[in-house]
Amino acid sequence: MLQYSQESQDRITKLKELRGQKVNPYPERYEKKQNIAQILKMGEAELRDTDAIIQDPADQVQTAGRLVAYRSHGKLNFGHLQDHTGRIQICFMQDVLGENKIEFLNQIDVADYLGLKGEMFTTKHGELTIMVTDFTLLSKTIRPLPEKWHGLKDQEAKYRQRYLDLVSDRTTFDRFLFRSKFIRTLRDFYHQSDFIEIQTPVLVNKASGALAKPFLTHHNSLDIDIYLRIALETPQKEAIVGGFERTFEIGPVFRNEGMDPSHLQEFTMCEHYAAYWNFEDNMRFTEEMFKYLLEKLVGSTEVEIPDREGNLQKVDFSTPWPRATLQGLILKDADIDVDEHPTADALRQAIKAKGIDLSDVANYEKLGRGNLIDSLYKKVSRPKMIQPTFLISHPVELSPLARRNDENPAITDRFQLVVNSWEIVNAYSELIDPIDQRQRLEEQASLKAGGDEEAMMMDEPYIRAMEHGMPPISGWGMGIERVVALLTKQDNLRDVVLFPLLKPEKAEGATASEPTGEPEIKLDFTRDQAVKAVEKYVDTALQPHLYYVEAAMRALADHFGFADQSETWGLVGLLHDVDWSITQDEIDKTKHCGEILDKILNELKATPDFVEAIRSHNQAHGLPLDTTLKKALFAVDELCGLIVATALVRPSKDINDVEVKSVKKKFKDKAFAAGCDRQHIMTCETNLDITLDEFIEITLNAMKGLSL
Repeated sequence: MLQYSQESQDRITKLKELRGQKVNPYPERYEKKQNIAQILKMGEAELRDTDAIIQDPADQVQTAGRLVAYRSHGKLNFGHLQDHTGRIQICFMQDVLGENKIEFLNQIDVADYLGLKGEMFTTKHGELTIMVTDFTLLSKTIRPLPEKWHGLKDQEAKYRQRYLDLVSDRTTFDRFLFRSKFIRTLRDFYHQSDFIEIQTPVLVNKASGALAKPFLTHHNSLDIDIYLRIALETPQKEAIVGGFERTFEIGPVFRNEGMDPSHLQEFTMCEHYAAYWNFEDNMRFTEEMFKYLLEKLVGSTEVEIPDREGNLQKVDFSTPWPRATLQGLILKDADIDVDEHPTADALRQAIKAKGIDLSDVANYEKLGRGNLIDSLYKKVSRPKMIQPTFLISHPVELSPLARRNDENPAITDRFQLVVNSWEIVNAYSELIDPIDQRQRLEEQASLKAGGDEEAMMMDEPYIRAMEHGMPPISGWGMGIERVVALLTKQDNLRDVVLFPLLKPEKAEGATASEPTGEPEIKLDFTRDQAVKAVEKYVDTALQPHLYYVEAAMRALADHFGFADQSETWGLVGLLHDVDWSITQDEIDKTKHCGEILDKILNELKATPDFVEAIRSHNQAHGLPLDTTLKKALFAVDELCGLIVATALVRPSKDINDVEVKSVKKKFKDKAFAAGCDRQHIMTCETNLDITLDEFIEITLNAMKGLSL
């Protein structure tokens, strides 16, 4: 049953009273003649004093907005009215409005919408104010605005109830206003450059145009499986076959992949295609575009952007931008010459020989050579790239739709614009040879059949279009969210998406097993028995980690609505590394959580489901993280290690002295406690739909409750 706070119940009572007085609390319209920004500009004109206004009040302005503050002083009351352009003080004076109108203010609450008429004056403190001569209730609100909208605990609420974030935090509102202006300015630049905007399908038979895993859905009327597009590319190039020469599109694309601060599964792409251009033309065009955008929106080609540690870095977009080859960066940063390793297996061996761990990359053992090179670059080089840089010389395997370089056919005429370690733009000279294109897509289809989920599909309709003839083309794509995030100093793309996708909220008071249908794991042993197993098999130095994870798992069980299974969650956390002291030196990663774990847990008579819950956190076993418990363990295991490491560098070495912001700072420093896998921790956002800040806070508070 829906529960209202006492304040909301009081507002509902007022609503009923208004209707009883024949007052419509939700009228259909109001004529708003000026917005608040326009009214504030009127303050530059000569204004009358309050005595003159009281004697002969005038309806100088007529506006509307939300009442966001109100202070009652009987016959003289002040408030603040807010609309999309700003906020202004308003004054309700009985000598102007009359006793009845002042009495009616008792039915008004902060957050209500008002329409009002009045005259401008300046208070003795110099604040421009509207003396209200008449007002109308335009909408009665039942729920109040939040008094405070700050702190870690409210981060998820900001995403779920963005409307409150917009009302309460003007910087949030301005950020999304900037996004709108950015897209409008971008369109202006295209129109000035003789590009034509077209629209292409969102639902497609073949997901092509990028190396990405698509979303699959079913078309009921046609009774066929179809995909959500992963790029805007192939239809635009087909349009060029039809005679268009310069096209662009701005729209949503969908990629069913991991979500982290710099990746979303639904995001906005801008792509353009120009006949008779090559990738060099597109590089020049990109430099011109950013110069235009920054001058129009920022007023300078120098901007401050937070780096991975949260420190502001001055990024200079002045042109020309430097160029760096993919092969050169990897050679410099990993001491691996990728040209000396022509196969995926050979490159994997070279990566292993250098001690570079890419095991956290999905399907690492099945990746083709191109995706291996890409993963290696993202690990060792991209995090260091802060200033705008054109990354060039991508291998053919990584660019199935790009034109081969005439001088070196092993690479393509392609570039990426990298800023602050984010890939902002991807562009290349398009492949227009249908025979070469067919061969590459056949190779991609083979990789896909072999398990590479990001490899491309064969696309016969597109090849057929190519066979009708394409002029030379250069194509270009940019993620809108990434650019806007950079220019508004955000380090999480969710903060530039108005309503980011989140898991549905659980009903109040419901246990997670009821709405989700997740199986409940049966316990056939006690915590005392589990503790004895820890003391028997686990080195003393490791034991505190197990107790910390246990405490964190119990707290997470409560948070996610599994309070009835808190004991199970806790014991999974306590025993998750019970075999580590025995298996940690094994080369075979499947030894951890393998046969020895089976033996130990068999002594406890643990159920197969309990064993699987623990085993799943070692991804070497390939088990799915298909329950909330498994997802929580996978993420919190690494986080507990990071929190302990953070405590150990403090003078007191006491976890109780650690703050969330300290952990967050160390999280961003990849060199600190490098063994704590940040990507595992970040799955709290993708798998558990909880922000990193809140995840750290819950875990840290749970760990502080222990005396170890």
